[in-house]
Amino acid sequence: MVTLFSMGSSIASNFQNGYFIADFLLSTLLVLLVTGFLAYEVRRVPVFIAYGVLDFLFLLGFILNLPWLVFTASLFLVIITIVCLIVNAGLVRKYIAVPLKSKQKSSTSITNYDKEKLIDNIVTAVKWLSDNKEGALITFERNTPLDDVLQSGTRIDCPVTPEIIETIFFEGSRLHDGAIIIRGNIIVAAAVYYQPSNKTIVGKFGARHRAALGISEVTDSITVVVSEETGRISIAHGGMMDNVKMMEFEKIFRNCIG
Repeated sequence: MVTLFSMGSSIASNFQNGYFIADFLLSTLLVLLVTGFLAYEVRRVPVFIAYGVLDFLFLLGFILNLPWLVFTASLFLVIITIVCLIVNAGLVRKYIAVPLKSKQKSSTSITNYDKEKLIDNIVTAVKWLSDNKEGALITFERNTPLDDVLQSGTRIDCPVTPEIIETIFFEGSRLHDGAIIIRGNIIVAAAVYYQPSNKTIVGKFGARHRAALGISEVTDSITVVVSEETGRISIAHGGMMDNVKMMEFEKIFRNCIG
């Protein structure tokens, strides 16, 4: 009883101290903001639970004036945060790499004639891929340069034609897996791999859709996905995935690329 009474008195006296209250509020705000943000971005139940328990222990140690508990909870918070950033490297790229590149501009500008030709070629290729259920991942570079991700693929630098796109994504092709990246009216690389998204996607989506969503979360690119199981067409842009019917594809695609 004496111990509990003295502990209660200590806590009460702490909260009568203006400096303690300021430190407590700042520490609480910082811990909750950082851990809450990462837990939201990673979107994994174990991460939510771990951060919740450690946040509680950190605040409890702070209130009860137990330095060892504050230190232990802080140490594990740092360890979990580092592991999350390593496993989810896309977060680093999303919030650090892309802003640093914002001053750069990708050389994607093409004439109106070339743009119309590009749209016609893409529509023709996507229709063939959809009708034949050939899986495809077609990314269009915009303002954010994709030089870092295209290094994972094979550089080809060839013009955009339906025949070339159909040949690349034909199941027997060595470049079939992965994405092609189109810069302007040139296919600069094929068989490119992206960091998949961690988002929970409603509906039946495969690895291609997660990859398309992943690259759309960290760049301003537009990616067209064709499912090899159903032939369904989807467009990923700005961290969103939309299913598109073939009869609507040209109009929506035209609006997306501007």
